[in-house]
Amino acid sequence: MFHKITWSSQLLAGLTLFGVSFALEALVLTAYFGSPLLGFAVAGGLEASKVLAIVLYRVLREQTESEYPLSVRGAALLFRTALFALSAACSVMFLAEQLDRPNLAAVRAADLARAGQDFDQDLALALDTHHQRREQASARLSEQTERRRQALHTRYRPVIDDLAARLESEMDHVVNGIFKGPRYRELQDQLQSEKDAYRHELTRLDADIDGQRRALEQGLQADRDVAVSRIAQARDTRLAALRTATYAGDYRAEHPVARAFVSVLEAVFERRPSTLQFVFYFSLFLSLTMELGIMVAFEHITLARLPLFAAEHQLGVDLRRQEARTDAELKRFKLDDELARAKVKRKRASIEEALRGENDGKRGAHDTGPRCAQTS
Repeated sequence: MFHKITWSSQLLAGLTLFGVSFALEALVLTAYFGSPLLGFAVAGGLEASKVLAIVLYRVLREQTESEYPLSVRGAALLFRTALFALSAACSVMFLAEQLDRPNLAAVRAADLARAGQDFDQDLALALDTHHQRREQASARLSEQTERRRQALHTRYRPVIDDLAARLESEMDHVVNGIFKGPRYRELQDQLQSEKDAYRHELTRLDADIDGQRRALEQGLQADRDVAVSRIAQARDTRLAALRTATYAGDYRAEHPVARAFVSVLEAVFERRPSTLQFVFYFSLFLSLTMELGIMVAFEHITLARLPLFAAEHQLGVDLRRQEARTDAELKRFKLDDELARAKVKRKRASIEEALRGENDGKRGAHDTGPRCAQTS
């Protein structure tokens, strides 16, 4: 009873490890093939072949009735080794994917979103700075315009007002009923000249201010475009770097348990291995342990059941030998029967031939007697 429980436990453990190894290999092969059906079919065939190779290799190795050729043994061993290596590689790839920077996608997405937010903030700051500079430059230009207008006003308005007053007072000097004399026309020409000069200066001032305003707007717009382009280029460079970054050594992307174990190793051995190195060695160790567990479980079960297999095999051989012997006896009996029947047939044929000969002799003698009597 104890042996049955032990064998059942080992079989259950082996089947459990076999199922885990099959699942890991099927998932990895599915990722490579792109087809779940093909991935699981190939993994199932290879894993079943691995178990059968373990069992049959041990059975053929222990049997002594027929020679197990060295070439066939080597091919079987190479096949088993290749299957173990494939399962170990699939386990390493699967575990590495789970343990090596599992938060990489989330961290990268967060960094990309943060980079976008930083770009928006930098762009808003640049636009705000541009707006402030524009307001300040516009205010300075307005102040300059006002100062220049006031200077023109100071320059021309007193003269114009004086000439207008003198012209008005000149209208009081009437000569022969006419006030528009030479003095009046001279003052009128001077007034008109000053007014024209004033308007001309105002027009030139407005044109100059408009030119300065256009140049200021163009300069500010160029500075704004340069600032926005620089910020956009910095954003694109940062986004490209984030999209291609490996995040090696970034604790945010690493597995917390793996990082904690690496920290413990650093505290014990005073040398910190990289988390990726730990993931590789741990995955390799775990996968090899699983494969060795499968091999040991089925090897033990095969060795434990080998006497029964040998007995069943011997019984089968004996049965096949007995069947062959029985078939040979039956064939011999059948052949003897056929020979006996052939002898009986031949003897019967000879007897019938002899009887036919006697009958023919009697018939001949009978026919000869009457003929002789007639002749006499």
